[in-house]
Amino acid sequence: MVNATKPKQTNMKIFFALLVLPWLTGCGSLTHALKSVQGFYSDLSKSKVVDSGSAGEANASKLKTPGAVDTLPPPSTKDIPKSISTPSATSKVVPATPLDQVQFTPTKILKVGSRAEEVLALQNRLTELRYEVGDVDGFYGQQTWQGVVAFQKYSGLKRTGTYTLETQKALHTAKLPEGRHPELGLPRIEIDLTRQVLLFFDELGLNRVIAVSTGSDQKYCEISKKSGKQVCGVAFTPTGKFRIQRRIPGWRESDLGKLYNPLYFIDGYAIHGSPFVPAYNVSHGCVRLSIDTSIWFYDTIKNGTPVIVYD
Repeated sequence: MVNATKPKQTNMKIFFALLVLPWLTGCGSLTHALKSVQGFYSDLSKSKVVDSGSAGEANASKLKTPGAVDTLPPPSTKDIPKSISTPSATSKVVPATPLDQVQFTPTKILKVGSRAEEVLALQNRLTELRYEVGDVDGFYGQQTWQGVVAFQKYSGLKRTGTYTLETQKALHTAKLPEGRHPELGLPRIEIDLTRQVLLFFDELGLNRVIAVSTGSDQKYCEISKKSGKQVCGVAFTPTGKFRIQRRIPGWRESDLGKLYNPLYFIDGYAIHGSPFVPAYNVSHGCVRLSIDTSIWFYDTIKNGTPVIVYD
């Protein structure tokens, strides 16, 4: 990863030259690019493959992972740029109902492309439990896939993105997810690296549970898309207590790819949108969200919001 605070003047020409290149999917090869498209329309592979072109995390090995700290860094005093993006049509968050005591009745298996009343019921139930599904419209699209994956991740189920019988049973008796660090107060962001989910708490409590993909913890060597030089490191996501420090609206080019609406919480590590957010961790250290979710996230989260990252 790189620190984007003070980009060198000598890199500007290279940056503008790269603007004529095709938009990247966050993958460093055609194979990975194809995988990013196929990943939402079939069950994902179990194998953990290092995505060779994360949407923007370079030189991660050069930044020492900070341990947990007793106090948070001071809030940023910088102005927050206004987003140039239009917020996505996200579902309205409603209070969760008590545990359902009605006898469980299975429905048919649902997956991406399904369109039925059962999909609408699924979306409503996930939204009730604060899982991000996008539009509640009865269509099982990529955002609904992300919501199902987030629920499967949090519940310790197989991460398929398909509404399987196992997932149906778990969702029938599911309770509202809980954070691990209420001592940080409200609002706050919690990122669970083991579950690969992000929990956002606003002033009223839990607002969203979002599927993410974080550092793969694998070694990598890539050719920088900005300098053309080789960049090597270890793809880790730092743990500890941080704050949202700064942001860049829209697309930002980094050594290893593009980041959409990045919100930086320490050095060059950001929570950002990416076209490739699989059910497992593949990034070079940043925290990936889907593109649609990142639009809402960027427009909602304020600089200075506490961020706690834990295993």
